[in-house]
Amino acid sequence: MMSSMTGVERAEVRAEVMVRMTFGPNHGIGFSPDGALLAACSAHHIEVIDARGGQVLRLIRGHAGTVADVAFSPDGSVIVSGAYDGTARTWEVATGRPLVTFAGHDDAVYAVAFSSDGTRIATASGDETARVWDAASGVAVVTMTGHFEAVQDVAFSPDGTRLATTSSQSALVWDVATGRRVASFGGHADTVTSVGFSPDGTLVVSGSLDETARIWDAATGTERAVLTRHHGSVDDAAFVPDGTAIVTGSSDRDIRVWDAATGAPRAVFEGDSGVNALAVSPDGAFVAMTTTITARTWELASGIPDVTISGGHDYLNDVAFDLSGTMLGLASTDNTATIWDVTAGVPVTTLAGHGSSVTAVAFSPASARGRTEAATGSLDRIAWIWDIAWTLDTATGRSRVALAGHDSWINALAYAPSGAMIATGSGDQTARTWDAATGTERATLRGHTGQVKAVSFAPDGALLATASDDGTARVWDPLSGTHIRTLSGHGSWVQGVAFSPRGGLIATASWDETARIWDAATGTCLATLAGHRGTVEAVAFAPDGSLLATGSGDTTAQVWDAATGEHLRTLAGHDYTVRAVAFSPSGALLATASSDATARLWDVASGAHLATLVPLPAGGYITLLPDDSYKLDGDPGDCLWWAVGLRRLRPSEAASRFPEIRRLPAGAPILPSSVR
Repeated sequence: MMSSMTGVERAEVRAEVMVRMTFGPNHGIGFSPDGALLAACSAHHIEVIDARGGQVLRLIRGHAGTVADVAFSPDGSVIVSGAYDGTARTWEVATGRPLVTFAGHDDAVYAVAFSSDGTRIATASGDETARVWDAASGVAVVTMTGHFEAVQDVAFSPDGTRLATTSSQSALVWDVATGRRVASFGGHADTVTSVGFSPDGTLVVSGSLDETARIWDAATGTERAVLTRHHGSVDDAAFVPDGTAIVTGSSDRDIRVWDAATGAPRAVFEGDSGVNALAVSPDGAFVAMTTTITARTWELASGIPDVTISGGHDYLNDVAFDLSGTMLGLASTDNTATIWDVTAGVPVTTLAGHGSSVTAVAFSPASARGRTEAATGSLDRIAWIWDIAWTLDTATGRSRVALAGHDSWINALAYAPSGAMIATGSGDQTARTWDAATGTERATLRGHTGQVKAVSFAPDGALLATASDDGTARVWDPLSGTHIRTLSGHGSWVQGVAFSPRGGLIATASWDETARIWDAATGTCLATLAGHRGTVEAVAFAPDGSLLATGSGDTTAQVWDAATGEHLRTLAGHDYTVRAVAFSPSGALLATASSDATARLWDVASGAHLATLVPLPAGGYITLLPDDSYKLDGDPGDCLWWAVGLRRLRPSEAASRFPEIRRLPAGAPILPSSVR
């Protein structure tokens, strides 16, 4: 018999959607001292995992930002975590109970480490400092200042008297008691991402974006060996417990094993995606690694994959409304784009045919009633133009024209306002324009020295803006490919670009944690929008040009006054990077797409969250509303549950206990009439 919830019960019950698809962006995995458990970062959560079976035993929540790193205490009873909310925290492993919060950094905490006796915790931060804290009280004991950039990693020496940190192109060693720098290891040609001591404390290993790892004499700073076989950034490096070998993980997908004395390569095994983080088991038998799509353990001796901790799920790269505002396109790393009915909150068709991750989706402004044209871009270097035909409440998508010619993956695409032209941006450092009817290339825009990450047409179609990893945005003639001007001033990669609806302004989004508004005619920077606590990945103007939306690695979207640059509201709810933002044609809705594998719809006027849309890994979908009512098609697996205190209820069990939790029919509208 169903029972209604009391007020207290209702306050304690919350629906949760979590598609387990990604782990920490920097380090983010560690073995317990006995090797039985793993701790891994998963968006705002920490997952405690059975290292042999791969099952998630516990989710630990409490950080207000993405969790970047975790480590076990020497006795295995406590986990320390560092996060983009600027704090480190300790947790009781057995219960997940929070213990101590370490607050004081002015930016994200990227890395954490326990001293060998468990009495001290070290943190590395984007505020260009490292700190050592009393593990029991949370009091900062010493602060290491003098770094040149964000501190990416920290590691205690085995005896706890020294601390190694990374900053810019160097690894540094500090006296823990005094905070005085005692050694500097310089030689890398790019940012140093990881650092670690050998078990006897005589050597230090560092990994870098320059595609090398290096071995150093810890006492003298002398370079002992350069490890050079990787073809991508070396994002983590660690000694095996007996000190005879070093394991490195790279964005090139390889895990490599090296002789620690000579630097000679011993073994290599290939993962399924770039390696974000790794950890060696205490007995030296296994290495655990995380990528953006999975976590896995390998036997070190044989190189054979042992346990897949998470089968992974595909995240969302882009989001776009059609001209009517009734359809929403979502681009996914599962090689497809899905088209959703916005009013009902259900997918109506899938655009399948790409050979790799779909990175971009856009609708043609020239779409007519009963027929819609859309375009998708992919890591397979191809953009497709699709015809979407409607029959009653269903739709079918058919690929019509392929845009082929880029020498690397496609990061972005956009239609010209007339619908007659499409622009694409690519990893080959070019943008290209194409005839949307025939697929014929019109022009190649050359000049960027980094990947082209975003493209945007001016409202009259006469100009095209591009954003690039070279730290600039550029303005071009899309027909001739002539470069007109460069927008310079960001301190890092420029990820997003958008023309204002009247064409007088250009907005850019950057990994320097800011967005900027520029005069489109002169290239003058008019305003810098600072407020995100992470990379700014995307930017979009409202249709009337009065508002600007940004999406960020701090897991939020923010809305700004486009005329003044004033921050108006923060839209919080995603568990990971907000990769794309799009206003509906009416300007009443904002859609966000995230690396947490969900899209969300928001009321622009109030900032209220209206719905969460989740394509399921095995097909089907979840649509979850703020009142806990939902739509479901397919098996949700572990993606949807209702939390009652520490209990997790599956949808059927939650509905049987609490009649207020309603499963809605597929055709029921999900949005209030004010924003439809």
